[in-house]
This record gives sequence, structure tokens and C-alpha cells, in this order.
Amino acid sequence: MSLRVKITLWVCAGIMLILFFSFTFVYYMFIRVTTKGEIDLLKEKTKAMILKDLPKHPEYWQNNSQLDELLIPQEMIRYIGPDSKVIYQIYSDPKLLRYQPMYVNKETILTETDSDGIFIFVQSPIFEEGHQVATLEIGRNLRRLGEYSQTLTSILLFTSIGALLAALLGGYFYTNVIFHPLQQLISAMQNIEKSGSFQHIKVPAKRPNDELTMLTMTFNRMIDRLQEMFDKQEQFLADASHELRTPLTIINSYANLLRRWAFRDDQLREEALEAISSESAQLQILTQNLLTMTDTKREDCDQLESFDLLPIVQATAASLRVTSGRDIEVDVMPEMTELYITGNPPQIKQLLVILLDNALKYSQRLVVLKVREDSGDRIRIEVIDQGIGVAEKDLPHLFNRFYRTDKARNRKHGGTGLGLSIAHHIVEKHAGTIELQSRLGEGTTALIQLPKSCQ
Repeated sequence: MSLRVKITLWVCAGIMLILFFSFTFVYYMFIRVTTKGEIDLLKEKTKAMILKDLPKHPEYWQNNSQLDELLIPQEMIRYIGPDSKVIYQIYSDPKLLRYQPMYVNKETILTETDSDGIFIFVQSPIFEEGHQVATLEIGRNLRRLGEYSQTLTSILLFTSIGALLAALLGGYFYTNVIFHPLQQLISAMQNIEKSGSFQHIKVPAKRPNDELTMLTMTFNRMIDRLQEMFDKQEQFLADASHELRTPLTIINSYANLLRRWAFRDDQLREEALEAISSESAQLQILTQNLLTMTDTKREDCDQLESFDLLPIVQATAASLRVTSGRDIEVDVMPEMTELYITGNPPQIKQLLVILLDNALKYSQRLVVLKVREDSGDRIRIEVIDQGIGVAEKDLPHLFNRFYRTDKARNRKHGGTGLGLSIAHHIVEKHAGTIELQSRLGEGTTALIQLPKSCQ
């Protein structure tokens, strides 16, 4: 059974349940209010007859004309003695006589229901000189009320049937409207499953601002994201294959060269071994970088630690000064003696190494590493060089994997094309932002903002 049919049936069942309780209440109140009104009338009539001092005037019963003015159709008046026997009675409906007379010592109300209708009785004691001598009983057949109740029941029944049909038809067409975007969603998913290609759901130009429209737009955004990730994956595999092919080709070529000629030529053997060793190291770096990029999980706050950033900044700059033989200026405010942040210290150090290494590769002038406390609970790190810079058209792509502005120059400097991607990845894992500002021939500034505490 489809969800649309289930919802339609559940809605109909709910409507019928509400109608059942509503109509039952209406029917009950109709019978109750009408019956109470009739009982009140009988009570008033009973009081009026008791005021006639019936024990001293038996002629009222012998001459029915005295009581005819009080007797109406479908009614009975009985005068009952202490032995529960009827002493006098007049009636206009013999059906009331089937009910046994009762001698009571207090006002009593009786309601009886059978196939002939609803019968009500009011019984009141009659006193003479302070002693009860009889019971006056007035009964009435509420035949009209029974007819009205049957008419009301028929009306409520037909109303319920009409409401049920309306609910079924309305529910069916309404669920068709509601589930139309879902049907499109299912159809799109099935087409994606069959064809392996991504497709969108059409959104009307005048779309309502409801949950189904939000679902459709969310699905389309998800498809865009999946398409983007799929394209990036394909590009990543193509780029990774290309990057792995180059060192593997070199290693294979030199291995063949060694097998054929190197045992005769010591210089050739040394050249081949050096090339194999260099390309193997390049492969190892590339593989490690690829593994780093696959770790997309952001660490929880309890997995991070609070540490002083300044010693890491100073130690990283000092280490690169030694390895590069270049000067790196660390610009920290004099009053800043410590700067604690929450994060992963090895990853932060790796971030600094990547940015400083890039600055040293593409600049022959002084490289500046600036650290500041930013507004709010954030810090700002800037790596500034005065090197060759980056063309404006290349800036949006610099964080893409394997992207190089000059492949020959990157190969010469030993780059893998993953450095800035890894830097961007580390900053995202720390809930920060990274931005590159550059002009060709004037230099580049890498601007990083990180939160001090875990977010």
C-alpha cells in the first residue's frame, strides 16, 4: 500500500472518528434537552393537579371533563393507591398502560425506551392532613421525539457518508498535489540509479514557500554538490594518475637502464640510483599528502588541546631559516608574550610549513610571518612574500588539488600540487578561514583566521 493511500485512509478514519463523536454528542444533547423540556412540563402539570386537592374531589375522575383540559394526546394520568393499584386513570394513548403503576413517597422521574418510542413518567406523592394517601403519575409518549430522533439519525448518517466520500475524493486529489514533488523526486532518483547521471527536479517559477518546495530545492542542491564532488573525484583520480605516472615512468626507465647498461658504467649506475631514490621520495611525499587529503573528519573538541601558538611559530620559522638559508621575519606584538589557542599542534605546524615553504620557493626577498589577535575570539596569521605573485585568473583555483600555475616550475621546485589544498583542509578542520591575496609580480599574502577556542 502506497504512502498516499495510507495518508488518505488515515485522514478519512480521523474525520469519521471526529464525526462519530461529534454526531453522538449532538444526538445525545438533542434527546437530553428535548426530554428534559418535556419532563419540566410534566412536573408543572403535576404541581397544578396537586393544587386541585384531588383526595377531596373524586368527581374529577368520574367526570373526565374536569381533567380534559389537562390531558393532551399521547398522555396518561393515574391516581395510585398505597397498594400500588390504580384507583383512577385517564389516558389518550393506551401504550402507556403497559407500564406497571408504582406507589412512591417522593417525586420520581422515569424514562423508558422501546421500539414504540420514548416514554417519560413523573410520579409525585399526594398528602392529606400531613399523611400520604396516594401517588399521582403522569406519563407521556414522546412519539414525535422518536420520529425526530430517527430523522436526525438519518441526516447524521447521510452527512457522515457524504463527508466520508468528500474526504476520500479530496484526500486523494490533495495527496496527489502534495506527493507530486515526491513522485518527481522518486523518478529522478530512479533515473539516476539507471543512467548513472545526475538530474534536477524542475521548480516552478512561482513556487510556494512550503516544505515540499524546500525539499525539492534541497534535493537540487544535493545533486549539485554530488555532481561537484563526482567531478572533483574524477579530476582527482586523473590528476593523481598523472602525478603518479611521471615518477613511476622515471623509476621504470632507470630500472631498465640499470638492467641493461649500469653494470658496465659506474657513473650511469650512480645517476640511475639517484634518480630512483629521488623519485621514490617524491612518490612517498605524494602518497602521504593524498592520505592527508582523505582525512575529512573534523576532530571533536575533546580531541583537541590548548597550546601556546607563539613557540610553534618561532620554532617553525627558525627551522626553515636553517633548511633554506633564507631570512624569515616573525612579526609579533611586543606585549604579546603568549597566545593560547585550541587545536592540533602538529597540523598547525604543518600549515605554517606549507605556507612558508611556498613563500620561500617563489620569492627571493624577505618573507614575513605576522601573528595578531583579531577582533572577537579569533587570531590572524599572515605569511607575506614579495615574490613573483599569482595571476588573478589563477587565484580561485589555487586550493584545488594538483593545480599548478606553472607545471614546469613546480616540478623543478619539487612540488606535488597538494600543499595549498592540505593547508585549506587543515584550516577548515579548525573551523577557520584562509584567503590568498596576490598580484602578479608584486608578491602574495596568505591570510588565515582561526578561532582561539573550539567551536
